Amino acid sequence: MKFHSIPVTTKSRFPLFFWGGVLLAIFLFFKIVLGGGEKILFSQSKLMKIDWPSDLEFCGEKIPFDDFYIREAWEKEFLVTLASDFQNILYLKRAPKYFPLIESELARRNLPDDLKYLAVAESALRDDVRSSAGAEGIWQFIPATAQRYGLRVDSEIDERNNFEKATPAALNYLEFLHQKFDSWSLAAAGYNAGENGIKRRLDEQNVVDYHDLYLNEETSRYIFRILAIKEIMNSPKKYGYEISEDGFFDWPELELKTVVGPIGDLADFATENGTTLRAIKELNPWIVGDSLPSGSFKVKIVK
Repeated sequence: MKFHSIPVTTKSRFPLFFWGGVLLAIFLFFKIVLGGGEKILFSQSKLMKIDWPSDLEFCGEKIPFDDFYIREAWEKEFLVTLASDFQNILYLKRAPKYFPLIESELARRNLPDDLKYLAVAESALRDDVRSSAGAEGIWQFIPATAQRYGLRVDSEIDERNNFEKATPAALNYLEFLHQKFDSWSLAAAGYNAGENGIKRRLDEQNVVDYHDLYLNEETSRYIFRILAIKEIMNSPKKYGYEISEDGFFDWPELELKTVVGPIGDLADFATENGTTLRAIKELNPWIVGDSLPSGSFKVKIVK
């Protein structure tokens, strides 16, 4: 018996592709819902069941949620921040390294504790961040402002990346901004966008309150971003973040060694002190190159 092959045209193949696609879509749907992807799908729906914070303050200043646009801006920023699981976990894991010094300095000056969240909003508590505007360090100083507040910034030393020195400088700047604007919200906006720009916008728009200002997107979102970070870091378990005691970064025990320069080769210095150049550079990001100039410096070394 002789069989003849039947040619399959594009038209006759279409139903096969169509139904194959439908079956694949059904398979993937059940795999996600019932299999390994269920946490992603269900965690998204849980966002709708959260008790939304309805009475928020920044440094004691109430947020005017009776304004529709303010409420909408807050909810948008809160959801965007809440959706960044990996980032929120890293905020929580890094906080024990940086918050104690900031909190201590704020308490000593009798300043609002909320100001510590500016550091999170500015740099995600990373000392290796450099912005497109040339800002660096945990507090994201630009060179001119850093030097204005006593930090050394040159080709050999950049104290914007010296957390212990940059923190008092940043708080000095925030105190100045608060005296200028008589508002912590405007002070924070000035920190983010520059005090001259904020003063100019206030004068141009004939308003006196941050929440009445028409600003660029970054600065108009700034306070809400800080508040979202504050809300999540203050109540991590409420939003599904629970880090065990051994889940935090195990920061090494450090020695603060007084070093008199110049030191021509930090690698040799590291070897002589039982450590490595990598460790020296990571612990002391304010050292720009692989040497130290003349002068006396406090260098962190792992014990």
